[in-house]
Amino acid sequence: MTILCSGFGLGFYVPGLLIERSLKALGVNAEIEVFETLMPESKKKLTDDSRRAYQDNFAVALTSQKIPGDIRGSLDPAEVEALFGQWRLEERQHFIALSGHWVHVLDRYREAAGYPVYADLLYIDADLSPSWKNLRRVNPGYAEGYREVGMYDRVKREVLFSIDAGDKERLPASARNGHLVVHGGGWGIGTFREKLEALEAAGFELDIAAYRPQEIGEAVSGRRYYMNDPEWRTWLRDSSGQYTFPPFAGVTRNSHSSFPPCRHYPEGMYGVIRQASAVISKPGGGALIDSLASGTPLVLLDPFGPHEKINSDLWVELGYGIRYEQWAETGFAREELRRLSDNLLAAGGRYPDYAADYAERLSVSEGRS
Repeated sequence: MTILCSGFGLGFYVPGLLIERSLKALGVNAEIEVFETLMPESKKKLTDDSRRAYQDNFAVALTSQKIPGDIRGSLDPAEVEALFGQWRLEERQHFIALSGHWVHVLDRYREAAGYPVYADLLYIDADLSPSWKNLRRVNPGYAEGYREVGMYDRVKREVLFSIDAGDKERLPASARNGHLVVHGGGWGIGTFREKLEALEAAGFELDIAAYRPQEIGEAVSGRRYYMNDPEWRTWLRDSSGQYTFPPFAGVTRNSHSSFPPCRHYPEGMYGVIRQASAVISKPGGGALIDSLASGTPLVLLDPFGPHEKINSDLWVELGYGIRYEQWAETGFAREELRRLSDNLLAAGGRYPDYAADYAERLSVSEGRS
């Protein structure tokens, strides 16, 4: 079966890799495809340019969500036909789509395949993210014939599924290092850079995600920087032909870091997160997945659009996160973080793993056929 990811955000890429690895461990033959491989180089460059613009100005990032777009204009017809040829040769029928961009492609494939095509449309956020909203504008009935699967129920305020991060041990607050992880999601956007001084003044040591070398500050006691390889791109396979987690390393301003391959998710930033007392971040879908998997609470910064506002509301209501302003009003109380951590740890095992659920459904459907 095929997992359809996108590199427009790591929240639509990394969960796909985690699902792929879980399915393989369960005996399912699974493979990743990344949407950007279907785009010409000029469009990929525009994606990189947008990333830099959004890092420099969060208001620009927020405005971009309000501009309607039709991603079909970014597709390279030759690449799409080459992919269809491979899929038809292998008679691929089962898909999981993490981004609305892929539904245009799936629709065309389903029309031409000559055999049934099944797909889960997997919503990583508690509300529709921009790719799904743009899809709905051009095709209000886009989900017809597919299975919609939400990770969360925004009405009932429930978590419906978790995603296994490959790390079964969730540390209690007493076993953590007391640090705060500060990041801006996969693209490095948001207001997180503005919070460093206040957090350090409150006595916290910080593990900070840098996204460009010039963001790495001078060596300061209690402050560490980490970075994914800035040259790595989601749409590039490694030497063995596989898609990978981003190469990752601790970095300093005065050293030229090498970025070793990240073969397992806990070898990257997630490994830093699972030891921390909390993550300071915008409420992206990937941040929620990491929080639930690691038992690490979120201190929630300004959301990147309405869907992340709903993510934030959900995490606060569940007792898994707190808004930055509310936490600041407590004097950045460590007891508040421990309470949230205890809530997350108590929820361990409560939510079914999506990959395991999918594998079971696939087994049942194949048994019937």
